Order: sequence, then structure tokens, then C-alpha cells
Amino acid sequence: MDEVVQALHDIIKLNTVNGHEKLVANYLVDLLQKHGITSKTFEYAPDRISVVAEIGDGNGPVVGFDGHSDIVALGDETKWQAPALSAAINDNRMFGRGTSDMKSGLMAGVLAMIHLKEQGVALHGTLRLMATVGEEYGQYGAKQLAEAGLADDLDTLIVGEPSGANKQLLKQPAIQAMLQIDNAGAEKLLAANHSTEQHFIELAHKGSLTYTVHSKGVAAHSSMPEIGRNAITPLMAFYQKEEAYFDSIKHYRNPVLGPITPVVTLINGGEQINTVPASAEMAVKIRTIPELSNADMRAAIEKIIADLNADGAELSLEVHSDLRPMHTAADAPLVQTAKSIGSANLEQVLPLIGVPGGTDASSFLAANPNIDVIIFGPGNITAHQVNEYVDLDMYHRFITIYEQLISQLLK
Repeated sequence: MDEVVQALHDIIKLNTVNGHEKLVANYLVDLLQKHGITSKTFEYAPDRISVVAEIGDGNGPVVGFDGHSDIVALGDETKWQAPALSAAINDNRMFGRGTSDMKSGLMAGVLAMIHLKEQGVALHGTLRLMATVGEEYGQYGAKQLAEAGLADDLDTLIVGEPSGANKQLLKQPAIQAMLQIDNAGAEKLLAANHSTEQHFIELAHKGSLTYTVHSKGVAAHSSMPEIGRNAITPLMAFYQKEEAYFDSIKHYRNPVLGPITPVVTLINGGEQINTVPASAEMAVKIRTIPELSNADMRAAIEKIIADLNADGAELSLEVHSDLRPMHTAADAPLVQTAKSIGSANLEQVLPLIGVPGGTDASSFLAANPNIDVIIFGPGNITAHQVNEYVDLDMYHRFITIYEQLISQLLK
């Protein structure tokens, strides 16, 4: 296999499920060093290391490239057609956990940097490669890098997350609904597509606010509830007021992302059926949009809790994550340049879309809200699934896309 496929094969075989990203970090540091590129490491925790490398003359804008090296759980390996960390190749597809999400995107960015360096391409500015840890479970690496100031001077950011799907999926109503097109529109995309997959430039994604509300009561025998305090009762009062608040903000809408999406995801309370509950809790996940800030929603939730506590409840708020949404203007130079270069190399029309899931971009934007961002990379919607794969033709094409896009942004 060629060098670029070998590099991807090498890191797919490294088990970085929710940790141990040091394995990939060591590989990248060595690979970059072999090609004359020095890098810096950031330890988040033992065995969890992010890598940052830069090339360019420093006399111009700063273009960031972000990819994460952690992967989700392997799943039921008996259902995989080959072991989940084998990096097996069949019909020009490499299978394995992380092939799509997102070691192929990460390696495409790394190899684009190496090729630009070796070809002596003049970059008037800085290309900053950031290989992060813990994106799947909290964006730990991106937050650490942002806190270290590595987002402060970024002008643009390319996130190499998977942005494609088997093009035959365009025939499915659910995909058409996401793209806001009808069947005729889908047929036009198919007719214009001369490759194996349909890709999209994601210029927006939702943020999230994830929290648990804890309610404290006093346990008592169920035959004498008057000597206790039922923790479920004020939690239900909170739920009703929260639902009323969610109803009051449903008119907020982003033209690409749609409305805010709040969901109560977990509820627990009590110890046994004949005891007044001394504790109860409710977990909530809100997918957020730029039109109503996470801070404003958090303040509204805190006020509901404060009002109920003033009436005798004992509620507390535990925020698990607070990730801002992202929306780059469609006419931004980054978007239009990526669209032009990407369309030519992928031989297709590239719709501009928004998606509900988040990326490391949220953490970088929290430090610098003025960054223009796109999510655009090899890989597809098999991410997190059994038999996850990347189309190796697309992987090669994205290396070229990144080389041309970075060259244009730093010309």
C-alpha cells in the first residue's frame, strides 16, 4: 500500500477508545519529525496527549486544521466483517473503528501538511495542525488548547470530521429532508456526482447545554409522609416550569440549523416503593443555536431553580457540558474557496448544510468567536456503526483538497 494508506492503516490499529491517545500522538510526532516538522505536545492526562504543529512564514493569516485521535467503543465485534482494529481493506474501503470518525480526516490533514512542506509551497501565514484528545466525550483536548491560547489568533478553522454519505442515500426521504430538497433536487445531485459518495460542506452545527437538576428531600416511611419531604415533588414542579420555558423559546430558529431542541433524557428518584424519596434527579440535553445563547438559557434555568428554592425546594444545578453552536456565513471566503476546490476534486456539487451534532469547533469558538469554520472531510455516516469504513479514493482526494485549500488561504 502507498505511504498515505499505510499511515492511516497504522493509526487505525492503535486502540484509542476513550483514552490512550498518546499512542497516536507518538506516531504523529515521529512522522512529522521524519519530514522536518517539529511539533509540541500537550498532556491532558496520563496517556492522553494532543499534538500541535505549524508550518508557514508567519506573515499572514492563521489557518487551523483540527482532528481528534480518540474513537468510540468498538461495539459488538462479532458483527464486524473483520476485527474492528484490523484496518482491513476490501473493495477500496478500509474498515475499522475510527476510519470514518475521524482518523482518516486527521491523517489527511497531517499528510497535506507534510506534502506542502516537502513541496516547498510558499505559505504566507501559518498552518496550525491540532490533533486533539477526548472529542467524543467532552472536547477535553480542544478546550485545553483553547485555554493555552491556540485559538486566539485563528482566522479560519478546517475540521476534518466526516462529511459524506453513500450517494445512493440521496434517494431516502430523511436525507432529502435534512438537505431541504425534494426528489427532483436529489436526482440533480446524483446526476452531477461522478464519484462514489456525496459530500457536503457543513458550515453550521448546533451547540449543546447538558445538565442535571438534583432535588434533595427527607426520607420517611410511606405511611407517614408528613414527617418527610418528597424530593420528587419539587422536581416535577421544576419540570413543568422548564417545559413552559422551552415552549416560550420555540420561535427561535436558525435558517440552517432549525430550532432549539431540548430533550429530558434521564429521570431518577427514590430508593424503594414504600419510602418517601430523599433524592431525585433529572437530566436534560439542549441542542442550541446561535440565536439564543447558551448563557441566556442557563440563566433562565437557574432562575427557575432559584424561584422554587425560595418556596422551599432544595434543588441544585450540575452542568456537564456547555458547548456553543457554530454558523459561518455562506459567503465567507473559507466556505466559497472550499466549495470551489472541493467540487472540482470530488467531481460533484457540494451543498452547504448544518448538522445537529457538535465538533471541537465549539471549544475553539468559545475562546475566539470570530473564527470562520467548516466541517469537511473524508468519511461518511458509518461513523460509530459496525463495519465503519472510509472510501480510500475519497481519503486520497481530501489530502489534495486540503493541500489546495490551505495553499489558497495562505497564498
